[in-house]
Amino acid sequence: MTDLNKLSPAAISMEPQTGATTIRALVIGEGMLGCALIDALSEAGHHVIGTSRDVLSDKFYLNLIKEIPTNLPKTDVTYIVAALANYKACERDQDSWQINADSPVEIARRVTEEENSFPVFVSSDVVEWMSGAYARQKSYAELGVLMFGGAVVRPSKFTADNVSSLCHLMIRVGLDRKPGVYRWP
Repeated sequence: MTDLNKLSPAAISMEPQTGATTIRALVIGEGMLGCALIDALSEAGHHVIGTSRDVLSDKFYLNLIKEIPTNLPKTDVTYIVAALANYKACERDQDSWQINADSPVEIARRVTEEENSFPVFVSSDVVEWMSGAYARQKSYAELGVLMFGGAVVRPSKFTADNVSSLCHLMIRVGLDRKPGVYRWP
């Protein structure tokens, strides 16, 4: 497991080390983290495609409880950020497995096999200490994403005050395209 905890956010460069200066990124998720990631990627000069469950949105339509479309945008990195993160809701909501487990794995499979995009999945540190449905779903998705050669970012609780640090790590992981599990903070 890669531990970037000892690095300050400023030490995690957002410039690619692979020679490319910009990437095309697909960000799946429109919550606090997804929006912050879109902003951070855009501010760093990367081309970003966001997704939305709203069919009337100008973003790429993607609803994780429906079949994953075959026409996912071609990108260098696919950030899978969307989740049903309410622990209690995951215990009773039958769609939570589809949202948190099956869809992220299917997206990772498609983008690696069909698009040559590098999947970065946002999990949670609850996989290390909790035994409920949410932890099981995230663990399953982690294994699937890793199986397809992607990366897992495993954050602890984040807030509006520290989400930019998490976004910097996620961008760095996507730029480096190194499979593995990355903890934050």
